[in-house]
Amino acid sequence: MSSENMPIDHDDHLADRASGDASSPRDLREVSDMDRAAASLHAGITPHDKMAEPLRSRLIAEGEAIVAARSGRPITRKPAIGAWLAAAAAIALASGAGIWALSVQRSKEQAAHEFQTQLASLQEQYESNTQMLANARSRLNDLQGEVADAANREIALAQRLADATSDYESRLAAANASLDQANLKIAQYETPEDPAVLAANRRKLLEVPDTVRLAWSPFDLPDAPAEQRLVRGDVVWNDELQEGYLRFEGLAVNDPKVEQYQVWVIDERGMEQKVSGGVFNATQDGEVIVPIHPGIDVGRV
Repeated sequence: MSSENMPIDHDDHLADRASGDASSPRDLREVSDMDRAAASLHAGITPHDKMAEPLRSRLIAEGEAIVAARSGRPITRKPAIGAWLAAAAAIALASGAGIWALSVQRSKEQAAHEFQTQLASLQEQYESNTQMLANARSRLNDLQGEVADAANREIALAQRLADATSDYESRLAAANASLDQANLKIAQYETPEDPAVLAANRRKLLEVPDTVRLAWSPFDLPDAPAEQRLVRGDVVWNDELQEGYLRFEGLAVNDPKVEQYQVWVIDERGMEQKVSGGVFNATQDGEVIVPIHPGIDVGRV
């Protein structure tokens, strides 16, 4: 109803406030006095506090209808601030969701990186342990080889010792046999010692400390039973002096050209390593005293 070039006054602003759009004045150039009065009345009776939304919407709609009828053209409403707030909230929510999604993505990437780091560390440790185990197995094989070699050397040394012992025993037996033969030949040619001198030397030996006297009687060997079971006598021996005498009674007289009596000294080594003590002849009946001359040193007889 009014010209489009009419300026906007205070009542126009009141009309905007009454319709809920007071945040910015509307460009309503054609507003009549009646419109201004209605707007002023509407603004005066409208509380400035927030009213119920249904009532507010209905009043705005009725006011816009009156203004549109008077002005002859529809009223274009600016979007309410609530819509902007809702849009802003939606944008903020979308931004927050984006930020949260980005944070979740970064957390996943960090977790994946940490997992890959731990996996690489475990793989490295596994390879190190595998190498250590391989080295230990190799060392074990080496030690087993060394133990086997040592066992073989021990067996070889034991065999060499057994061979040496057998050879020594064979040589000793051969030496004793040679000595017996030599003593036999010597006895055949030398003059027998005076029995009185032998008896005196025997008595002197009995007076020496640690000299022992043992009764003697015939005894059987596994492969050589005693031939003269009525012979009696004793043995006088001193370990430190390696000297002794045999005294026999009832020993049969022998022929030196045919055979001789053999003296064997048996110490703690036993019969297997008996030592020749010389040979002698029994040339008369009665008592016979025989000196003992071991071919080698003997132990406890």
